Amino acid sequence: MVVECVVCAKQAEIGIILDHSTSIVDPSRGGYDNWEGPVRGFITRLIEAFPIGPALTRVGMVGFSTRAWLEYGFNAYNNSRLMIDAVTDMDINGGETNIAWVSVKSYCSCAIFLPDSRNPDSDHGTPKFE
Repeated sequence: MVVECVVCAKQAEIGIILDHSTSIVDPSRGGYDNWEGPVRGFITRLIEAFPIGPALTRVGMVGFSTRAWLEYGFNAYNNSRLMIDAVTDMDINGGETNIAWVSVKSYCSCAIFLPDSRNPDSDHGTPKFE
């Protein structure tokens, strides 16, 4: 699929909420090739599509599985090359898909939620951000 790139003239903050659960690397989904190709590849292409900088587009990422954590904040990287290097070096943590950890508030102008598409039946209780 070809998508035309449109550059925004205004500053934007994009929050990526990324599932790190073990099911992402399940052999039936392609194993670790699924993490390295479609998952990290999508994030890399997303970063490349925007002008990254303090006065332009800033990207932050939260990872989640059994718990949630901050991968990096909006001020962590000032250019796309450094951000892409961080995504390339990022490894999957594993664990269960606990969507209860995900809470999108008005911290950014756009949030992109990347789950494994499975909704577990178990109740994980009330999440606490770490």
